[in-house]
Amino acid sequence: MNKKTIITSLLTLVALAVNAQNNWYEKYLTCVHDSDVHALKAVIEEWENAEPESPDVYAAWYNYYIKLSMTEAITLTKEAPEDNQESLQLTDSTGNVAGYMYGMTTYNDSILQLGFQKLDTAIRLFPDRLDLPFGKITMLFRQNLYSEVMQELRHVLDRSKENGNKWLWTLNQPLDDAENVLKDSMQDFFTRLYDTDQEDYALQLVEWMLQLYPADIVFRSDKAALLAISERYSEALPIFLSIHKDAPDDVVVTSNIAQIYYTLGDKKSSLKYYNKLAQCGDSEMEAFAKQRIEEIKGKY
Repeated sequence: MNKKTIITSLLTLVALAVNAQNNWYEKYLTCVHDSDVHALKAVIEEWENAEPESPDVYAAWYNYYIKLSMTEAITLTKEAPEDNQESLQLTDSTGNVAGYMYGMTTYNDSILQLGFQKLDTAIRLFPDRLDLPFGKITMLFRQNLYSEVMQELRHVLDRSKENGNKWLWTLNQPLDDAENVLKDSMQDFFTRLYDTDQEDYALQLVEWMLQLYPADIVFRSDKAALLAISERYSEALPIFLSIHKDAPDDVVVTSNIAQIYYTLGDKKSSLKYYNKLAQCGDSEMEAFAKQRIEEIKGKY
């Protein structure tokens, strides 16, 4: 058998293996959203027998246990639901709000841990599959387990240094533009931490990202904003000023600088940046800046 024939045969075998994997994955997808968990389990078991070393089989088992652990219930409470969840608002005879009724998902922890065991094994065996830790992080957020969220995020960032952001996704497909996918995902996780009042963890995540990407404007802005919100103006201002130097047309940064100077009572510097904002091309920003300029001139 000549060299060309050998190469052709190998490529054919690879193509057959990929097609087989895709077929199992497609079969799994046809029943993953059905209510029949027994049928889902049967498919995963068949898939596992055919491809026992597939990371996607581990992911399928994880999703199976998540689904098995879930219980949907109707909740009646006086507290409005979080995250803008759709709810039925109840009123009393006087028209005042008496309560809210909405669906709530709870999880059986014992079953959930079986899913985490499957996923943890997959993460250990296939450390470059980014979808695996992200799947775990998503569930940890749902359970408000923020310390565990941070542990998983730290592991992902440590691995990103080792693999140079050469990440894989479902069916072991290389992830295109992996560095930006990682950055965008971390920004989303930062927002979730901040929105759930986990400012310390949000700041920690930003610090980790800046260790990896010290010039990144988004994470520099995140850090400066957190510091400003905490009234640590002397720490926030130099960061905003450095960002403004790199991105002078960023109106949000310009507005933040002007506001900090205004808060600190620095009339001259505040006017300098509000005057920049008054010519930024954003009608709302310009109107606010002009109003603030008149206020400053009248105040001092």
